[in-house]
Amino acid sequence: MLDLWHEVKHLLEGISRGLKWAAHENRQAMERHPTERDVRYHSFPLLQATHNLMATEFVYRSHCREILERLANSADTRPGTAAEVCCMCCQISLRTPLRSEAAGQYLRLRMWTAAFPEQPMFVEPSEHHLGGSTIDELEATVRRKLTVKDRALTDVTCTGEHDGEIVQCKYAGA
Repeated sequence: MLDLWHEVKHLLEGISRGLKWAAHENRQAMERHPTERDVRYHSFPLLQATHNLMATEFVYRSHCREILERLANSADTRPGTAAEVCCMCCQISLRTPLRSEAAGQYLRLRMWTAAFPEQPMFVEPSEHHLGGSTIDELEATVRRKLTVKDRALTDVTCTGEHDGEIVQCKYAGA
């Protein structure tokens, strides 16, 4: 019974950490895009972690930032994020060697620096020389395959109250 309690406690601590990270990224996005506060407020369900590696702070925060920036630019939030692509490549690389195009995408400047610009790379960028169109096609394919179909703001309803404050939300009464 004690082991079960420790397991549940550990799970809840992880969820709490993730919620704090997502809330912080959302607040920062609101500061960057103040005219989109209503969208940001209701975007929290889109920020769900999709991979166990998102228990790592920098991975999950990157995932959240990309989705929030897509919302700010009215872009599709469903395709895989750069963090999701990196998680997938990591998972695959633990089971089998990656083809050179995939390794280049994962290890090179493409997905790693897009997702984690503040994190050091584990190879020198000059070690992989791949054609840009090959990587572009691979990136588009992988992002499409990692699509989360229900990661979109649809059927949003609002009571006109955000965090206890009455607001003029564009979703109120919708």
